[in-house]
Amino acid sequence: MEIIKSLDKIKDITHSAITIGNFDGVHKGHQVLINKTVKAAEENGIKSVVFTFENHPVNFFKPGTVKNIISNEDKLEVFESMGVDVAVIVPFDQYMTTVDPTTFVEDILVDKLHAKFIIIGHDFSFAKEKMGNSKFLQSVQNKYKFDVEIVEPVMIRDKRISSTFIRGLVSSGRVDEIKEYLGRNYKMSGEVIHSKKLGRTIGFPTANIRFDKAMLSPKIGIYASKVNIEDELYFGATNVGFNPTVNGQSLSIESNIINFDKEIYGKIIEVEFLEKIRDEIKFDDLDGLKKQLTKDVDYVKRNYVCKIK
Repeated sequence: MEIIKSLDKIKDITHSAITIGNFDGVHKGHQVLINKTVKAAEENGIKSVVFTFENHPVNFFKPGTVKNIISNEDKLEVFESMGVDVAVIVPFDQYMTTVDPTTFVEDILVDKLHAKFIIIGHDFSFAKEKMGNSKFLQSVQNKYKFDVEIVEPVMIRDKRISSTFIRGLVSSGRVDEIKEYLGRNYKMSGEVIHSKKLGRTIGFPTANIRFDKAMLSPKIGIYASKVNIEDELYFGATNVGFNPTVNGQSLSIESNIINFDKEIYGKIIEVEFLEKIRDEIKFDDLDGLKKQLTKDVDYVKRNYVCKIK
């Protein structure tokens, strides 16, 4: 898959089928749009293009307002796994907020990407003051000789699938429900860093990760998790919280990885959240904490396989 990070670098695309959006999470609703785009491209012998942004549009106006539910790297990996030919991932910047719809269509969709098919969600909007939308694209499709397909919302269990809905599941700790709507478990990744190493002194060493603060972290609590270390998968008990028993001051994400004792400081690992086991608790002493951690690990052992080959 070709990755283009600047509008100025778009070239050599003769004809394309395009879908446009932020695609935060690349959930099952997004996947319908992308699959339709890939299919249209394959059937017509042209390029499939996903046009997206490297930052959430809301954060351009109000920085830090919306936390991401997928990293750009993971977003691109999902696009590639779905058979996308070209991913255009550019900054949502001043240009995107001031360009008028006609100029956006002419300069980007027609002159640069040579769109023949445009597949969009029913609530898609673009350009200055969101003046561009599905009705606008339909009104100019004959003039610019492209076809527009508008896709209705995807519903699962009477729930409309959206990034906002999934963000709510993460924030409330309902991670066990996410796979049905996202198509995969919610995950976060980061470099394993040195910490107080208190867990090691009570028999529960943990891998503490330096996570991207722009990512949405699950509700504070203890989670059954799956940990990917250099393409090897393990299960563990992951704490998202402040370690109140030892007067922790900052939010941390740290996993006690079952049946694992290798040195991994400095390595990037991925933590998939499978199920919230309990809330974070402040214990009177370390002995109480140790007893509860034993129960947490035992729960994961009983309900999940310790290691996947």
